[in-house]
Amino acid sequence: MIFDRTIKYVLEQKKLEDTVFWGVLLLTFFSGIIACVLAIFENVGLGSIVFSFIALSIYICLGIIAKCTGRISACYFALCLVINVAVLPVLFFMCGGFDCGMILYCLMGIFLCSLYGHKKRRAFLIISTLVADVFSFSLAWAHPELLTPIDPVVKFYDTMISFVLLAISLYAVMAYFCAVYERERRKSKDLIKQLDYYSKRDPLTTLFNRRHFIKYLEQMIWPRRAGYYLLMYDIDNFKKVNDTYGHPFGDQVLCRVAEVALKEVRANVGECAVRYGGEEFIHLMYAESFDEAKVRAEQLRKAFGNIKMEEQPDVCVTISGGIVDCMNPEFDHQNKMLSYVDSLLYLAKSNGKNQICSCK
Repeated sequence: MIFDRTIKYVLEQKKLEDTVFWGVLLLTFFSGIIACVLAIFENVGLGSIVFSFIALSIYICLGIIAKCTGRISACYFALCLVINVAVLPVLFFMCGGFDCGMILYCLMGIFLCSLYGHKKRRAFLIISTLVADVFSFSLAWAHPELLTPIDPVVKFYDTMISFVLLAISLYAVMAYFCAVYERERRKSKDLIKQLDYYSKRDPLTTLFNRRHFIKYLEQMIWPRRAGYYLLMYDIDNFKKVNDTYGHPFGDQVLCRVAEVALKEVRANVGECAVRYGGEEFIHLMYAESFDEAKVRAEQLRKAFGNIKMEEQPDVCVTISGGIVDCMNPEFDHQNKMLSYVDSLLYLAKSNGKNQICSCK
């Protein structure tokens, strides 16, 4: 139970450096316990026993400090220094020097330093580790009497076990890196999709926003605009609705209008519904003729009139708008078309509202 909770805690760390720290600390902690037990039962000497317990105590203290203060980066830095500059050089001499698998552990120590996040401190760790390793190797070569003699059979098993353990550790670390990379890649991909979606949509109504519509009109519709008709409309007396019933209720009206508009969109032929700004909307529709487009626009106007607001049943939603043929030869640019259809909208307002004015 405790082991499972510990592993879960290690894997739940948000930063890679934090995960590596707790993983390495966990491994060194269990290794330290094994070393202490073996030192006692094998009677290797008081010095080795004391050293094993000091190293284990340091691991425990670093874990407590990291957990209580949250300064994992500093504790990771201290852990690398302790392992590479103190523990591994001493173990190198205690385990027979070049006649054991300690060189592999020294290489692993450099690998752990490379995972530290701070650039300058990482360089310091690697340089310190290299200096400690080179000094230990040189001292062992100059004074072989300092090395503990190792039986050839023990040497073989020690090297094999060290190789297997380090191979498994490297595999676990690299597999974790790949898993983290894949997870972050998926998160980035999903985030890009979300950003792309919200960059094109109005956050309240989820209709296309003005910026995306202008781009869509210019790039996708304008070069082949035959058969497309532009309906621009806004909600009548919407300011009065906001002032009387409040903006939250006004937002509900906007959302209900958007729902009705979306039901009439045929996306497969390039149609779209747009919140152009405030209570002003656009419906880009495709039709076989201008008469058909006007009929659809009237159907849409009537559909808005059938909206019932449960909170305020007396509120009647009506729209005023204008509709134009995108292929009108007078529209040499989409901006001119938008300006003209906007004038038709205001004409509908001045004529009494709740109507659609048209110009082929």
